[in-house]
Amino acid sequence: MVDKMLMTYPKKKEEEFVTEGGIRERMTAARLGYRTNQRGTIEKLTREITALRQENVALKNKIAELERL
Repeated sequence: MVDKMLMTYPKKKEEEFVTEGGIRERMTAARLGYRTNQRGTIEKLTREITALRQENVALKNKIAELERL
């Protein structure tokens, strides 16, 4: 049983390398995936900040209008 496991292990690792790539390829894919997620988060937050700034200006105008009454 142990002998069979020792014989199939290198073959399994070879197949894994062919299908999934080496450590550098997997690390690069992980970094690129993280950067993509990070860009999405930054874009989302930028849009949110813009909307909040517009809302802030509108509310300041409303306050100024109410203070004139």
